[in-house]
Amino acid sequence: MSLKSLRYSLIFLLGLVSLVGRAQEVAPLASDPARATYTITQPATTQRGQALSLPFFDDFTSPQEGAPKEQNWLPEGGVLVNNRFAFEPPTRGVATFDGLRADGLTYGLGGNSGLDILTSQPIDLSGRTAADQLFFGFFWQAGNIRGGLNASSSSRQVSLQVDFKDNTGVWRQVWLERSTGDRTAFRQKFIAVTQPQYLHGNFQFRFRATGNVATNEDNWSIDYVRLAPLQPTPPRTVVDTLYQDVAISKPLSGLLARGSAMPVWQFNAAANPASQLNPATFTTVNNLDKSGFPTPLLTTGSLQILPAGPVATFPTTAPNTLISNQQQVRVEGNLASVTLPNTPEPKVIRHRVVVVSNEVNPLTLPNDTITRQSELSDYYAYDDGTAEANLSIPAFDQPGNRYYALRFEVNRPDQVRSIRIRPVYPQAAGRQITVNIWDADPMVNGQPMAMVKASQTVTVPASLPAGQTFLEVPFSAPVPVSGRFYAGYGHGPTGMLPTNTIPFGFDLNTPVAAGTFWQFTPGWSEPTSAPSRAGTLMLRPVLTNNVLAVAPASVAASYSLYPNPNPNGQVRVQGRYAQAAVLDALGRVVWQQPTREMGQPNLDLSALPAGVYLVQLTLADKLTVTKRLVLTK
Repeated sequence: MSLKSLRYSLIFLLGLVSLVGRAQEVAPLASDPARATYTITQPATTQRGQALSLPFFDDFTSPQEGAPKEQNWLPEGGVLVNNRFAFEPPTRGVATFDGLRADGLTYGLGGNSGLDILTSQPIDLSGRTAADQLFFGFFWQAGNIRGGLNASSSSRQVSLQVDFKDNTGVWRQVWLERSTGDRTAFRQKFIAVTQPQYLHGNFQFRFRATGNVATNEDNWSIDYVRLAPLQPTPPRTVVDTLYQDVAISKPLSGLLARGSAMPVWQFNAAANPASQLNPATFTTVNNLDKSGFPTPLLTTGSLQILPAGPVATFPTTAPNTLISNQQQVRVEGNLASVTLPNTPEPKVIRHRVVVVSNEVNPLTLPNDTITRQSELSDYYAYDDGTAEANLSIPAFDQPGNRYYALRFEVNRPDQVRSIRIRPVYPQAAGRQITVNIWDADPMVNGQPMAMVKASQTVTVPASLPAGQTFLEVPFSAPVPVSGRFYAGYGHGPTGMLPTNTIPFGFDLNTPVAAGTFWQFTPGWSEPTSAPSRAGTLMLRPVLTNNVLAVAPASVAASYSLYPNPNPNGQVRVQGRYAQAAVLDALGRVVWQQPTREMGQPNLDLSALPAGVYLVQLTLADKLTVTKRLVLTK
């Protein structure tokens, strides 16, 4: 058991009574199943046939999330390129040593040892001399958005180090940073590469992290890695190893006023659909130039309905110039002029902010753009789809249940079909969890009612299908909701040990407004801990659009799809209907009939991959007919 796990156990056992009435603290992410989709499939046993030439540069703007790009790095080591774990990074992507393997699982059961490794491809330094004044530079941070990490000690090392490979093939340590336990701001380090033993044709460098192998609590991040000579013109100083670069750093804030997704029909039902959008979206930029001269700045904003809708622009506000080395400057986009079409088909909307400066270096241009996607579909969500921490509800040996809940608002009466939640594996596998709906209590300022309106208990399966990170829990019957309602999850007393808690993913990059996040432990209150206030539950209620009643079997029998199985996605419907949608095997809507095609006998499903689907036909009287369709292609 790690020191932090032992500490959690002691707090739980010694403070059992005092824990009633407050939430369990946000904890390190025990695993991240989404990482499995980034696992490199090609063999990681060979390196590039030709060594790289100088300059070597990577600010990790690509990929947007996943393994570091093979052009620069060996395809192994567990490091995650992302824009969500670091705190106030220099540029919008970093490489995080998150203590998880490439498949999202931990390195072991306990103790401290080596964790993630990031190794460069070979770099040709042959013919170089000390007179070239090569410098290796990078930014580094200890800790992450959640906070600090364990402090290093003589018995448990928590560190990040850099090694160089010499001309005999031996790795030699050239830098070591031990954790003090606190999160640091990003700091810059330069190392001279002038020793003859490193000036050879197969030079490599690597970063190595050491820490707790049982959780991902010991995080480090690096950014803006560069190996190059000093600038050839005066002044020849270390700071000249930086490019003149203005870079976006912070993730772009959301498009929707209340979360990252909402049902398209609820968006359209608003008296003023524009009120469902944020009045502004924002990010931050850093001026990495330390020359002492100001840098002119221009920003633009745009929005597009994917995949190929027209591009609309929106105005942005930013300083006209950035002074040398100015950091975390806010850039804001005004969304008041944005109008989305009031049409019934689901939409994925991408909005974008671009920084336009006087840069000419193509290596730094990608960090001048930041995008974010929002969805108008059939569900509500606050989270951005990624978990940076765990949140569990302690199990007490007392009567009563403990729950977390989020507040939602519908613009017209609707029904909740199911709730999607993000269990953390393997800890949650095989455990029972209950999802609930509560009405708002008008007698207590609209907080959740004490009485549950609807409840559904499910056992978390051993695993989720490949590519799926949310577990969908359907109610036995759709739950009517109107105005404000609350959706949540929880579990009852299952014993005294803290291992009886069930962890779920918690998004630390999406803070929610006051009055949105609630806990019942017992009695309703808002969490008071700082990490809980800074993020949101990964919990998504799915609505029905009041399409509830199933047509009688005698009516359904008069409808058919052909050809079925279908070889090309061109499907003909036998029978009159009003609207069609296609669901995948997990019940998710993967195709919605465009407005101009509603009720037509031909469905163009050529964009869907081969598989088994359910075609849901809504009739004129709101009855539904569902038919199984096999696409072979």
